[in-house]
Amino acid sequence: MKTILISLIASLMLPFTVAADTAAPSPVTGVAANVLEGQVVVQWNPVASDPIEYYRVYYSSESILENDGLYDDFESTEGDETTLTFIPPRGGALYVAVIAVSTSGQESAFFTEEARVELDEPKDLAPTGVFKDGEQVDTPPPADTTSVRLLKAEVTSPEEIVVTFSSSITVDRERAPEGLSITDADDKKLQIKSIVIDAKTVTIKTVAQKKGAVYNVAFQEPFEGRSGQALDENDRSVLVTGHSEGEEDAPEAPAPVTRTVNPQEPPDLANVTITPQMEPTGAYTITLEWDPLDNSPGDLYGIVAYQTRDGRNFGPPSLLPTDVRGVTLNGVTPGFFGIYLQVANVYGFVSPGIFQYSSLPVYIPGYGLQGNLSFGSTDAAGNPVQPIDIVDEPEEGEPETISLEVITEDSPVQEIEGVNHAAAYDQSLRINWKNAVILAGGVATVLVLTIGGFVLIAKKNSSTV
Repeated sequence: MKTILISLIASLMLPFTVAADTAAPSPVTGVAANVLEGQVVVQWNPVASDPIEYYRVYYSSESILENDGLYDDFESTEGDETTLTFIPPRGGALYVAVIAVSTSGQESAFFTEEARVELDEPKDLAPTGVFKDGEQVDTPPPADTTSVRLLKAEVTSPEEIVVTFSSSITVDRERAPEGLSITDADDKKLQIKSIVIDAKTVTIKTVAQKKGAVYNVAFQEPFEGRSGQALDENDRSVLVTGHSEGEEDAPEAPAPVTRTVNPQEPPDLANVTITPQMEPTGAYTITLEWDPLDNSPGDLYGIVAYQTRDGRNFGPPSLLPTDVRGVTLNGVTPGFFGIYLQVANVYGFVSPGIFQYSSLPVYIPGYGLQGNLSFGSTDAAGNPVQPIDIVDEPEEGEPETISLEVITEDSPVQEIEGVNHAAAYDQSLRINWKNAVILAGGVATVLVLTIGGFVLIAKKNSSTV
């Protein structure tokens, strides 16, 4: 039975939507059809007026142009290719016409050409259908046993998934929910709001997908091909990823505190790195960075920093906040430079400490650098410390580095009782000076904390790496 386009679509829940602000593609011309080994091969000229998404090939046992666009059925191409091969439903005369569908969803306004082919009547078929007075009054075409394969799926929005099959597909409206499911990795179903079938394309409307979630879109019977073909056993499901604008997962609860608090042994800084960079004046900018301190228990008070220019005598202590990830020192003159970093807690104890040092060569115009640029690190036990990794970018709003004033010749200096960093200075005069050690006997008594006596460097000169 022949139907017109709008009635066929209505029967499959396929409403046409026509955008008012875009023009329809040009009519399709150059339509030609041939019969090859029982199949109809249709060809036509490409439409160049618009970007074309695909073409529809309509066919009928009577002229489509002479019957106001009436037709029997249609097939769709996979893309903008200009040829289509399909199995005809019956023998005799067959009329074929083509329209184009643009990427915006617009269709050619009307048919302008059609092709006609003669098909052989089916042979060697057992009598089937309905008989009256000894005559057969209806002979349905033999079912096509070729299975229908699921070719691809695309997530087009947070609430839409478009699936493409190898040939036209259909399903009984009432039984459609039985044949389609969308589940995530935890086998939780994604609720389906509607299903729209357009020949080989199935558009699925869902509730909002989870961003980045993996979903399994699976079809089964009663979905089938338009000519009764079964779904392919191996190609009837596909994995898709939730849209990038889908719902975010609820934020995870803060991780529990993993650091054990020992009032007498606060933790040292980890992965401390030192980076010298020469300034136009010939002096250096020294940048030190370290991993963020875990102060979730709230027992750490600050970071104590001592500077030295000879490895023996140290300037007064400076107290840095626990939430900084580094310090910057500008205008450091060439020569030996070291900085001793300890972590102080609210109980008045300090960590053993990390000593970072660098040998800064002098730059002489016309002669270049005099000496080798070297730097290294040791812990309080005298062991060389090798940084494990580069410090990650700080979280938003977290200070990265702050500026620390450099000691000068006029700065008061002191020897820290029980600690002798001269070994680092002595080794800096040799080639293999990175094996420097710290004589750390009595480190636990390095500093009797008098909080009011610390020099807290203002953050107004803060800078970043």
